[in-house]
Amino acid sequence: LSSRSPELQGHQMPRVDKKRRRCHVMPPLQPRCGWRGRWPRAASTAWPAWCLTAALAPGGRRVAAQVVPTGGVNAGSEGEPWDSPGMPRQAFPTQAWPGHQSGMQALPPLVIGGVEFSREDDIENMEKLSELFGRVFYTSILAPGDASVEAAWQGLSSDIWSLAEHAMQVPALALSVAMCLYNYFWWEGPHSLEPRMESGWTAAQLMHVALGHAGCRDPQLPAMEWYIRQCHLRWRYLLMLAGEVGRHLAVQRRDVAAAARVLVQLRGFFGELRQLPNSGLLHGVVPHEVNFNADYYPAAVSRQGPVWKSPLQDLPVAGFLEANFATIRGELDAILASKGAFRSLDEQTRNAETQFGPRGDDWLTAYMFRKGEAIPSVCARAPRTCELLQSRPEVAGCKAGGSGAGFLRMRPGGRLKPHFGNAPRLSVHLGLIVPDGEIRMNVGYETVRWEEGKVVVFDDTFIHQVVHNGVEPRYVMNLWMCHPCDPEDGKGPGERVPAYCDGPPGMMHQLGLQPLPPRQQQSA
Repeated sequence: LSSRSPELQGHQMPRVDKKRRRCHVMPPLQPRCGWRGRWPRAASTAWPAWCLTAALAPGGRRVAAQVVPTGGVNAGSEGEPWDSPGMPRQAFPTQAWPGHQSGMQALPPLVIGGVEFSREDDIENMEKLSELFGRVFYTSILAPGDASVEAAWQGLSSDIWSLAEHAMQVPALALSVAMCLYNYFWWEGPHSLEPRMESGWTAAQLMHVALGHAGCRDPQLPAMEWYIRQCHLRWRYLLMLAGEVGRHLAVQRRDVAAAARVLVQLRGFFGELRQLPNSGLLHGVVPHEVNFNADYYPAAVSRQGPVWKSPLQDLPVAGFLEANFATIRGELDAILASKGAFRSLDEQTRNAETQFGPRGDDWLTAYMFRKGEAIPSVCARAPRTCELLQSRPEVAGCKAGGSGAGFLRMRPGGRLKPHFGNAPRLSVHLGLIVPDGEIRMNVGYETVRWEEGKVVVFDDTFIHQVVHNGVEPRYVMNLWMCHPCDPEDGKGPGERVPAYCDGPPGMMHQLGLQPLPPRQQQSA
């Protein structure tokens, strides 16, 4: 788990150093690691006695819980639950949180798992709580037979619901608990294809609380503060959570009454965002139009949408992949003919992910390139494909942290939960093996289905998810490439940005914010 790359992490969060006016890339809202542990027991609203001590405010009111995981987990460990870009830590936020008064009565500290949490800085709290849950979660993966580790995870799995109730009253915890619910409790069970509606809707409600805590509902909030406080991320995650819960209730469960209640609130959230000057909305028509590439290249996003309509015309690498389909497919077939070879490549190259799918093998990968660098162990198995990719500046010349290329496998019955990709980038899929059955991907407000030998180009910084109801595995060649509107990264000599990029710059560029490059990956 020490050599994780950022391809499958959630959208990176910029933090501004105002002296340099550069954007320090923060750990993602959505750390993901392959779900290989046991699913937690049924949720409980009671704090288990083995893990809880309570701090009391004046008058005896409970205001904080100290969760102490038992056995197998060291709360002081220096290990990280995911690979986060390095950056100098700075005070956050630059202004006091709304409602904070310097003369207010001192309250006892918020302590969870032996870690003190802030009553103001909820992004710091999110990092700390994610680390706490992640440490226990990853330890349960590495030591699946350790009863004490399993007990610690079961305890946290129960405690998350009491934390959620508490976070409604302590807004500084709302963001961190919302993201833990999304990251670790999206599915009903370890082999269940059903999203847990309680987790998604509670996370949405907490995200709305977090928006108020950060001042992100204030139309007077300056644009720089909007990004420093991560308002763009909070709003987009709120719309994703509420939108996906409402859609699932309406389309899958056919629970019209419950869906209506959620969608009415979603309409209210979206209407509120539309009134904010820094909303980032290009059209303001539907909630699922939110995306992160629009912060950089709004003209291209407005013209192309979630799924590009003319990829062979607009993206040279698309035609290149289709022209070399036979070579790429042939080397994939050779790997599949060797029993266990693809899974072995997945174990060598896969990122860490939290509950991305309900099962750890729903989605397997064999990456050939990351950040422009070839991965020898996979290229040894597919040398001609790697040679082809090496010739493309979109792959070999793209050094962005979220870039890469390789084979992707989706198992029958598999699911990938709704999520955002890193920005700025673009995703390209070449269908290699596409069996019969309902196999689709929702991207924003559009739906994609693959064909063998055909390329699909989509903007994965829109909300997207995958459903595989076929009977055989699906395989694609995937490129996470630098965005074609980037004038430097991923470009060949003398190559210019396409005409569809022409238009006003995005807010990230207007404000002079530039993501710092991720730190070098540690060796395994």
